[in-house]
Amino acid sequence: MRGALSTALALAVAGCVASPTRAPVPPRPAPTADAPGTSKSGAEPTLAASRVPGHDVEDEPDDGEEPADPEPTAPEVEPAPRAPHFLEGKSAREIAADFARDPTSIGSISLGRPSAGGLLNGVQMPRGTGWVVLDPSHAWGTRETVDYLVKAITKVRALHPDAHDVYVGHISARRGGALRPHVSHQAGRDVDLSYFYKDDSARWYRRATESNLDRERTWAFVRALVTDTDAELILIDRGLQTLLREHALSIGEDAEWIQSLFQGIPGAQRPLIFHAKGHATHLHVRFYNPIAQETAARAHETLAAHGYANAATAFVAHRARPGETLGMLAKKYGTSVREIQLANGLRNTRIRTKQVYRIPKRDKLGRPVLVRIPPRRLPPSGADRSASREP
Repeated sequence: MRGALSTALALAVAGCVASPTRAPVPPRPAPTADAPGTSKSGAEPTLAASRVPGHDVEDEPDDGEEPADPEPTAPEVEPAPRAPHFLEGKSAREIAADFARDPTSIGSISLGRPSAGGLLNGVQMPRGTGWVVLDPSHAWGTRETVDYLVKAITKVRALHPDAHDVYVGHISARRGGALRPHVSHQAGRDVDLSYFYKDDSARWYRRATESNLDRERTWAFVRALVTDTDAELILIDRGLQTLLREHALSIGEDAEWIQSLFQGIPGAQRPLIFHAKGHATHLHVRFYNPIAQETAARAHETLAAHGYANAATAFVAHRARPGETLGMLAKKYGTSVREIQLANGLRNTRIRTKQVYRIPKRDKLGRPVLVRIPPRRLPPSGADRSASREP
């Protein structure tokens, strides 16, 4: 089962809106960070969007490659009791009136799927201690996503004050939508993050290996993402998974819990951590957003009336055949030459036979469907290995 899940890569995981399992908080207006994150030395990063290593290479493996979410093989685990959504009980007319008075009053909204969606009332990853935002213009997420990131990073720093800063790569554009070179990162719920390294040469997009991966701090980070946020999936290179799994077991983590995270429980739970090509240089996490996803469902009529829920950019993969041109591909898929060029970083109209190109197409978002978000994948009671190390 694990092998099939690890190798079955799809362009998108089903992008539905979910019923939350956490008590929602009142929505807050979306703040704008005044600057990128800083390192411990106070120096601000200078990497522009097109200069982030690995994000301007035409044939770089795309972060949008995710394992297909399998059909459940056992009855779903019942979600935990939750407080009512803050829009519950409001009519469509009342929601429309609130939106007309102040669009930010209904908080962050994750529209559609991570691979064909958008973001409304996004929040920019702020300046903070413990992380460096590499590309602030593409570090917009929902309020929940940003809060999850801050919470997980802060927990690691509390356990390991000497840890180097986490590098935060792309989340989404300010309004979501297609973000080159990714297929996902469209709905404010995906983020690229660095690993922790043992020596002083930690940098963004450094390939992690057996010799340089800081297993203790990286595992603490992954653990915090699993236990303290609503992580939907985490992408980590298979070889690094082995190192982290061995470390977790060596410090006494519950073996069955570790199996559920990395391999799943046959007939009961899918894994939470998957392999995907290109993730030895960084990890990718996608969050469930209990509030932002349900808001999209409850405010659908209003959003559609304002043009926010009509369509989104999705992608299909096309391997070029002899004699094909960009014009032929544009006509075949109902798009334009310019859009194909932008999606693939092409500076001219030449294409190469057998090269795989991302072809953008318009994909109707439709009315979101409410699905249940599973409970967080917590270790057995009393097995929290980090509790004794809290300051």
